[in-house]
Amino acid sequence: MRNIGSGKVEFFVVDGSVREYEGEVEISSDRVVVTEIININGRPAGAREINLPKSQCVIYWVPEVYEEM
Repeated sequence: MRNIGSGKVEFFVVDGSVREYEGEVEISSDRVVVTEIININGRPAGAREINLPKSQCVIYWVPEVYEEM
């Protein structure tokens, strides 16, 4: 199973709602860390990390293609 890469995370909140986060996803033992890039005027201006419990998340990985040299 992958444990790091780009993707989208759906987080199921206790009240029944669903929140979606996109960015770099890293899975540790029981947590999912999503790093979102903050853009201001079309330029990267910072990042924020969101730490979520793995048991309440569904992760959709973005396919990555690697070219062999």
